[in-house]
Amino acid sequence: MAAGLNPASSAENSEKVSGSEMSTPVFNDSMDYSAVVHPHVGDAYFTGNIYEHGQRPTNEDATRNRSFSDYGDTYLRHVKALSLSWPRLLYLAEFMEASTVPAKAKLLSVREKAERSNRVKASILSFNNVQDVERTDSNSLESLTYLLKHSGGNIKKNRLMIFEDLSSGLIELLGSHFDVDPRFFRGHLEDHTWFNTKDPWVELPELDSTIKNRSYFTIRYVQARYFENDLYSQAAKRQAGSFNVLRRIDLEGSAESGTDKWWDGTGGSVGIVRHKVSLWVKPKRENDAWTGILLLDPSLTEGHLLWNGYGNLDSPPSIYEQRQLMPTSSFSFFEAFISQAMTIGLVPGAVEPELITAPLYPLIFGQWLVALEYTFTGLFQVEWHIDASRVYEPQDPSRQRGPKELDDCLQRLHKWQRRLPFFTSWLELTITSLEGRYQTAYAIPFQKQSNLDQDSSPTAPKLWAEIISDFRTLHMRFSNLALRADKILNIATAITSVQENKRAIEQSQRLTLITYLAFIFIPLSFVSSFLSMNGDFASQKKAYPTFFEVGLPICLLALGAAAYGSHLQKFWISLLKKV
Repeated sequence: MAAGLNPASSAENSEKVSGSEMSTPVFNDSMDYSAVVHPHVGDAYFTGNIYEHGQRPTNEDATRNRSFSDYGDTYLRHVKALSLSWPRLLYLAEFMEASTVPAKAKLLSVREKAERSNRVKASILSFNNVQDVERTDSNSLESLTYLLKHSGGNIKKNRLMIFEDLSSGLIELLGSHFDVDPRFFRGHLEDHTWFNTKDPWVELPELDSTIKNRSYFTIRYVQARYFENDLYSQAAKRQAGSFNVLRRIDLEGSAESGTDKWWDGTGGSVGIVRHKVSLWVKPKRENDAWTGILLLDPSLTEGHLLWNGYGNLDSPPSIYEQRQLMPTSSFSFFEAFISQAMTIGLVPGAVEPELITAPLYPLIFGQWLVALEYTFTGLFQVEWHIDASRVYEPQDPSRQRGPKELDDCLQRLHKWQRRLPFFTSWLELTITSLEGRYQTAYAIPFQKQSNLDQDSSPTAPKLWAEIISDFRTLHMRFSNLALRADKILNIATAITSVQENKRAIEQSQRLTLITYLAFIFIPLSFVSSFLSMNGDFASQKKAYPTFFEVGLPICLLALGAAAYGSHLQKFWISLLKKV
């Protein structure tokens, strides 16, 4: 929870209003806001850049205030040693020393570092089979340490441990106890989409063979949230800044493109939040229980899920079936997943331990489907606006839609063109990770998936094949939207060319008028100058009639030459050829 921002108390104490209005966020002025500062304020490299190996400062205050239970800093020293050969792990070590994203460390007080380094929100699901799941919650490192050491007694139980957010103490405890691959934690820290050449937080791409042969994977997804005004979007930014992991709200593709338009006159905005879900499964040995670690992002409470979220992907229950339902308006990814995981055993035939993670994917699908529709809506608005911008009526200034209208459309279109490749690449990486985890583990060749579809039993191979197929469908739909964005750009370019041609024709018409005027006034000016060579001409009685008698024929001759000059030129050329 952000320092100075309490969503729970905000909901209880804020004024209740009806209709589409929302309650006003409540801020506590006595709290220190430095904990919610986003990184890269001012000098992004005050902690050092990636080339200053061994020179970047450590944070001794954070180290003194971490509580690693009985494990000391064993895992931290292990990560530092590995960073010599795996340089990306150095950033994980700095995260553990800083208690959060390293770039924030300089701005945090000692109290805030201590709170962040010991932060724990955990729930352990223990089960011998998925039909009988027990839940145990923990909110401190001490209680979590006790649960890890004494869970199950002499009875070996399968366990799925769910954690919201990460902290240095939590990484040390889990890493030491389970010997977790440090790359699992490292891949969950940041949400960057691109990197500068000096960024120490850079994440490099991996080969498919590497991804498919490891004991963990990370899934990226996006969540679209609606904010009624800037007050709520800024409150959501502060709340996201209170997370230890770096998660930010992208307001670039907001509904501001529709401000004062027929599709959105409210002035609200939509923010896209980049999220990650990471799952590590302990390599199973003979007679060993299944153990999984699931890392989830904290859920924002400011604003609304766009369109109130997707809701449940399953069919609604029968009128005769009693089931406890969770409202989407109070969506918490952490609680929603646990609620679904506790009831996975109600599905007949669900016996594989890892099936307890299956409810994770419908939640991710719901977020992606909302983002898919929002992307389609954004492109449709741009396309409609481009079509409307073709109206160009110089005689009616109120209806003129010229280059500025098209420039606005292109700016909004470029935002989607920049975003869509990230969406498709994240989905493609997810498919590769799941294929490595499930298609390889359960030997599901692509040609055998049709046979699995004929089997109605919820076996693990069939379930994972369906999940991978759904991700492929999402990837295909976003790829189609990316192609549509390219086509819209081509249409906009063509319309721009047509508009430029129209303006060129109008300008040429104006130049033609100026040319004819020149053919009138230049001869008259010549006659006037020629006749004025005689100083007594103006005093003569017939001066003006003589001027027009001489000037008008010359003007008519000049206009005739201008109008029929091309014909005269052709006639003259033909005469020359005959001669």
